[in-house]
Amino acid sequence: MQQYTDTTATDELKDGRDEPITIDEFASIVRESLGQPPWRAQADKEADNADGNQLTTEPLQRMKAMGIPPAKENIIGPAIRAVCGFEAKTRTDWRVTPDGDPGGQDVADALNFRLNQAERHSRADRALSAAFKPACAVGIGWVEVSRASNSLEFPYKCRAIHRNEIWWDMKAIEPDLSDARWLYRRRWVSRSRAARMFPKHATIIMHGADKWIAEFSVQELEGGQSTGLQVAADAHRAWTSVEDNYYNEENKTVCITELWYRRWVNTVMLKMRDGRAVKYDQANELHQAAVAMGRGKLVEELLPVVRRSYWMGPHCLFDGPSPYPHPHFPYVRIVGAQEDLTGIPFGLVRDMLFPQDNLNSTISKLRWGMSAVETRRTKGAIAMTDAQFRQMSSRVDADFVLDPQAMKDGGIFERNRDFQLNAQQFQLMQDSRAAAAGVSGVTPSF
Repeated sequence: MQQYTDTTATDELKDGRDEPITIDEFASIVRESLGQPPWRAQADKEADNADGNQLTTEPLQRMKAMGIPPAKENIIGPAIRAVCGFEAKTRTDWRVTPDGDPGGQDVADALNFRLNQAERHSRADRALSAAFKPACAVGIGWVEVSRASNSLEFPYKCRAIHRNEIWWDMKAIEPDLSDARWLYRRRWVSRSRAARMFPKHATIIMHGADKWIAEFSVQELEGGQSTGLQVAADAHRAWTSVEDNYYNEENKTVCITELWYRRWVNTVMLKMRDGRAVKYDQANELHQAAVAMGRGKLVEELLPVVRRSYWMGPHCLFDGPSPYPHPHFPYVRIVGAQEDLTGIPFGLVRDMLFPQDNLNSTISKLRWGMSAVETRRTKGAIAMTDAQFRQMSSRVDADFVLDPQAMKDGGIFERNRDFQLNAQQFQLMQDSRAAAAGVSGVTPSF
């Protein structure tokens, strides 16, 4: 029987351990991220509500015209802060325990000392708490675990990363993203700093960025744009950092994409009788002896190899193997909850939006109902325009000068207040507060 060999498939399946990513692969990853289910704009809106920015411009202008202060009672923010406070209160130090080996306690104690030292000096607890807040509110937070670039600092560093800086392979199943094909982070940095980071490409960074931005126009990824929500009518909010860096042509910044990706390669492993396994090194005499004495056997397995690259638009600035010995991306995902079908993250704020909006609108209607005035008048009984009359009617110190002749001829002028619906509006406010506590689980006892 003649054996058939597909040379094309063989070329595609060659060892990619040292194979850099191509521009077509990078463009494919960006297109895939653009095609992911949208959720970031909604997460931005939920985060704004948690921060107390819950009113749009139009209602604020109407309330200001009627002399009503911004109708807002933030019930989302205190709930999120309560959960974050519970996380901080119940936090414990990391601990290493022996797995049953009688002599393992001394080793565990020594590791605990080093581990707790790294936990303190790397500020891991602070980073986890900072990432826990967005995970609680909108469903996801990120922590970067990396080596410090400054040799004067502690060797390791942990810091929280905003969700709108990171895109990842949403087809991954494992919670630690160990099966994810790619993850990338986009960040705006100054041109001079980027040029010093990548001196070989300094000319492109310093002089080619204008052309790149004009031609490629930074990919319109979701998230990071203004939600239009405010805390008050006169509290004008600044644009977001993404909008600032994109639209401000004078800040001399460029967008750098840090891409982490995996290549799956066939690897020869040395498996020992006691269950230990290491990558087989043919130059290692101990490995050779273990095989020769029958204490271990060689098996071929398909294992991932992590690589890293940096891009500025279509320009690859660097590509090489991961600087870390572990097979993980240096970004840890903190997840609150995920949708079953799409994998979209979400948090407590999603179910609290309706009670919050209902409470704010009820407060607005209640205040409007308490200040609203019903008037009945004969046309011509008051010497002012209709607009002036409506503005004067809503004032507490209203003063009307009636036309004697019009009143003598059967003119009517009545000014009444109707408070019948105030009780119902107040009950609706109470129901909204109870509903927010019910859907979030953050009750007064909590």
